[in-house]
Amino acid sequence: MQFSPTVVDEYVNATEGYYTLMRILHLGPHTVRVRVHREVELEPCFAAAEVLSADMAWTLLVTHHPECWFDRTATPFKHINVKSELEQLADGLMQRVQDILVKAIAIPEHVLDVVGAMLAMAYGSTGEHVITPDDVKWAKANGGPFRAIDRRDGSVLLTKAHRCDCPLLASEGDDPCDGKCQAAAQAAGGDPSRN
Repeated sequence: MQFSPTVVDEYVNATEGYYTLMRILHLGPHTVRVRVHREVELEPCFAAAEVLSADMAWTLLVTHHPECWFDRTATPFKHINVKSELEQLADGLMQRVQDILVKAIAIPEHVLDVVGAMLAMAYGSTGEHVITPDDVKWAKANGGPFRAIDRRDGSVLLTKAHRCDCPLLASEGDDPCDGKCQAAAQAAGGDPSRN
């Protein structure tokens, strides 16, 4: 699954002694912080990307040593264009984060178990089936929204048979369908895409 990073916050600052670019981005389920800091001297400069952990701590993921970019950036002054100086570095760090995290994003085991059970029920215990891009396009255009609802008894309801405001979906499976979903499908000539 491919995720595109979304910038949720950005901070730039420049003085006579340093300039900084910081971005907070969402990448799928991850929150990433990219920071690039340039000072007059090489030693305190840094370029790093971190990931927010479950315990709300930043964990360093990738860095770009200042020796590789210090001489290609301007000496700090108060009115410098921070983005033009540091944006390429920040984008490069984020690309490296994507290369690492997107490959690491996994489907939860519970979801795999449910999909495996559905495949076995439809095609047998050793069944397999290829879902083509056309199949996905058709499924999105037909029927109601896809929902996977965990039930209190441990079962999971997978459905596209209910309209968005059906009590079954609104209550996450606790209330029964009011019957209007099936009536709407029958009125539309059996076409569930009109639900």
